[in-house]
Amino acid sequence: MRILAKEEAKFIDQWAVEKGGLPLAVLMENAGRGVAEAIVEAFEEIESPLEIVIVAGKGNNGADGLVAARQLEEWGHEVRIVIPNDDSHASELFDQQMAAIDALEIPVLTIEDGDVFEAADVIVDGLVGTGLTGELRDSIQEILDRIEAHVETYPDTLLVAIDVPSGMNSNTGAVANGTMAMDITVTFGAPKIGMLLYPARSYCGNIAVKGLGFSWEMALLDDENKNYPTELITPDLVAALLPEREETAHKGTNGHTLIIGGSDGMIGAPLLAAEAAVHAGAGKITAVVPSDCLKMLQSKIMPEVLTGSFGSLLHLRMHASEKEAVAIGPGFGRSEESMTLAKTFITTTDAPLVIDADALWAIGNMDTIGDEFAKRDFPAILTPHPGEFARLTGLSVEEIEANRVEIARQFALKYKVVLVLKGAPTVVASPEGLVAVNYSGNEGMGTGGMGDTLTGIIAGLLGQGLEELEAAMAGVYLHGAAADALYEDRNFGYTPSEVSRQLPYTITELLDFDVE
Repeated sequence: MRILAKEEAKFIDQWAVEKGGLPLAVLMENAGRGVAEAIVEAFEEIESPLEIVIVAGKGNNGADGLVAARQLEEWGHEVRIVIPNDDSHASELFDQQMAAIDALEIPVLTIEDGDVFEAADVIVDGLVGTGLTGELRDSIQEILDRIEAHVETYPDTLLVAIDVPSGMNSNTGAVANGTMAMDITVTFGAPKIGMLLYPARSYCGNIAVKGLGFSWEMALLDDENKNYPTELITPDLVAALLPEREETAHKGTNGHTLIIGGSDGMIGAPLLAAEAAVHAGAGKITAVVPSDCLKMLQSKIMPEVLTGSFGSLLHLRMHASEKEAVAIGPGFGRSEESMTLAKTFITTTDAPLVIDADALWAIGNMDTIGDEFAKRDFPAILTPHPGEFARLTGLSVEEIEANRVEIARQFALKYKVVLVLKGAPTVVASPEGLVAVNYSGNEGMGTGGMGDTLTGIIAGLLGQGLEELEAAMAGVYLHGAAADALYEDRNFGYTPSEVSRQLPYTITELLDFDVE
């Protein structure tokens, strides 16, 4: 499912006018009607008229609100409009819509007119749209403060935002001081990227997507559109990506996945990754650890996993030979010897590769060996959390979290890798500039070993024949969805091993198979 940057939304509007033969006023009519429909749908069991206050800024976002006001009044609801009490410039379309409001004698007020929100069932935020960069103006903040005070007294008041909550950055998910959390955000065409990123994700409430009145996807196919695409990873997408099993399938046709990791005191990490690869459906799985850790691994790992050991680069190359997927890093350790071994293997192997944890640490700043990744026939998959990504990039964690989609995109483009930037939400970036945002998962996943399980899932899918980007997208979704199934019974305290064991049931449900 496509999600839009504000630049793409602007391009769509321009394309509609310049090439699609649709005046902007027509798009505005469609948007305003969509807002009105969303409000009525939220009260579909109530037949009596609603008291609706539409707070409209003087730009096109506010003009959408004026269209909604006309529509709602036609449907028999009591509507009044509140505008900022300032001398800010009004857009041409806002003035046109206000002329219609005046002609219909719909009340227009400012907060100087007393308790303008009295008895409101619904307050609609049409103050500021997707163009905001920075903080809210004082006149806008004053209105939002009054709304907040009203809602504190009347908490059942439904809050609805037009396109985005006022104060939200539609690309990064940042929110300005004073931004209010909405019950419903009515957006147009497709969700905006920032709606799926924190903190904005907590401010949008339920997202209702309304049409623009034309197939806006056509606009994005135009050669003049230079924006890279961003997608939402959906269950339907993942179901389509998962490998189909032939009736004659056997362990040899389902891929042999290798997990390289482990060190003294950290044998659990490769164990978790290997067992996750089993539950992801890999045909054969081998886990290899340093020679002095082998007996410990063998005493704890499930019998379905083959085991082996290594003590040199030659051993790693031998183990990686003829494997459909290789994951390196879980529990590998950070001694000078292990770091050198991991870095040398990563830069010299041709095997399909997933790099995680201590192997990412071995890389250090990506600029030191980034050129080696571009030489690969197939992109490596890197799976850092923000702290590890900070080391790879030289950026701070705060800088990364402030713009994780675009930073991930530029990193993948520069180094020709598939990047899985873990977090809330996890994003997957491709060497071609696509970014996919994952919405599955929950806060109960914040425990040691979850990343190792994810590595095993991705490696297991890669070994079964999915391409690198496909394995990464499917892996992050399934990892989160399995955790969501456990979350239904308990919000925290479930383990990475339980997520791993839940995985086959999540896949089965996704593919609509019947489980006896």
